[in-house]
Amino acid sequence: MSENGRMDVKNKIWDICGILRDDGMHIGTYVEQVTVLLFLKMMEEKETFGEEPIEIPDECNWETLKQKDGEELLSHYNTTVLPQLGEQDGIIGEIFARVNSQFRTPVNLRRAVREIDEINWSEIDTDVKGAAYESLLEKYAEEAKGAGQYFTPRAAIKAVVEAVDPDNDDKIHDPAAGTGGFLIHAFEHILDKTNEGLDLSREERQALMTENLSGRELVPETRRLGLMNLALHDLQPENFEVGDSLAAGPHTEERYDVILTNPPYGGNQQKEPTRDDFMVETKKPELNFLQHCMTLLNAGGKCGIVVPDGVLFQGGQAERVRENLLRNFDLHTILILPIGAFHPYTNVTTNVVFFENGGTTEDVSFYDLRTSVEKIKKSNPLTKDHFEDFLDNFGLEKDDGRYFEISLEEVERNDYSLNYKKYRDFEDDGDETPPPEELITELLSLQETIKDNSESILAELEEDE
Repeated sequence: MSENGRMDVKNKIWDICGILRDDGMHIGTYVEQVTVLLFLKMMEEKETFGEEPIEIPDECNWETLKQKDGEELLSHYNTTVLPQLGEQDGIIGEIFARVNSQFRTPVNLRRAVREIDEINWSEIDTDVKGAAYESLLEKYAEEAKGAGQYFTPRAAIKAVVEAVDPDNDDKIHDPAAGTGGFLIHAFEHILDKTNEGLDLSREERQALMTENLSGRELVPETRRLGLMNLALHDLQPENFEVGDSLAAGPHTEERYDVILTNPPYGGNQQKEPTRDDFMVETKKPELNFLQHCMTLLNAGGKCGIVVPDGVLFQGGQAERVRENLLRNFDLHTILILPIGAFHPYTNVTTNVVFFENGGTTEDVSFYDLRTSVEKIKKSNPLTKDHFEDFLDNFGLEKDDGRYFEISLEEVERNDYSLNYKKYRDFEDDGDETPPPEELITELLSLQETIKDNSESILAELEEDE
């Protein structure tokens, strides 16, 4: 489908959102309500999701719904369609479980049904359906307070996936899955490298679509959006679970070949997770997710994880986690992301850490995509062009341009700091006064380090008494 066709679908969906806004819904609510109705329409047009048959009771199908009007329509939708679908087996029941209609007036439900009925999803390419739905998620992340933590810019996701380069038989996992972006792009990456999947056997493709992709998401409503996002891309993972990845449980015994994730960061957890497999006890989610990923990797497994700047140079708990990572894994590459890379979702300065479960680190390659790079903002969005040189030279022995390499011995001499500014030669870059966002991050990190060290000293004094 052409770009104009893609935009037509997006605009159509936003027109439907306008109907729900008129019914008094806020963005988080109308995103869910629109996707539920879209899903009902799609189920009329599809006989299977992947290889799984769809069994929808006659009284719940789209044809029955669109034949009703007025109070009868609203009552039927609220008391028959949603409750019965929530009781179905498989992905349908999981998507519709605990969904409650937020429509206040039958006229707006009727308008929404009529508008959605005009979309013939069966004639729309999967990537266009997915792009249209992801435009909803992106708008949700921009406008709904706190929702940005579930959305990673697609240019960043694609770059991380391409660098890690998963294969079709890899077990691929995202422990902070959000709306499924990393899993979807891992699938699309594998299709690209296997001639759109034609080089895969039917069994291999089925395993990729159902068994080899998995995720875990803490927030049930976000996980529901993720399930629908995956389904719109013709994916039906058997293990896309709701739950706390950092808590102890059977999920911590699983092992994966590839981990791709952008976990939540900032603030503290209410309590430290009781995990025997963590070497460092901390309430900081970014450090715990990094440790969690380290424990999940198979021998030879690969990870690409987004972390805030402080993880790379804070003292105390962060330093101990870094030492463990450097000594027990091959932390081969750190991508320093531009200021504002996750704008408008967060202004936290971030990086992507790439490591493998195989031997100790000998050298760390940095790619500095921050120095002399214009701040990312609405008028200068993050695009695939930002990552072209990084990907062209990823994994090569290179120490020029934005790539530079340091040895483990040098990192050890600097208290395991991975602050790129300690090692980068800025002489050729002019006056590189750090931007305010970076200075604030360093100040906050210093405060965190002082706090951590103070707490450790107090704990030691209490033990001596």
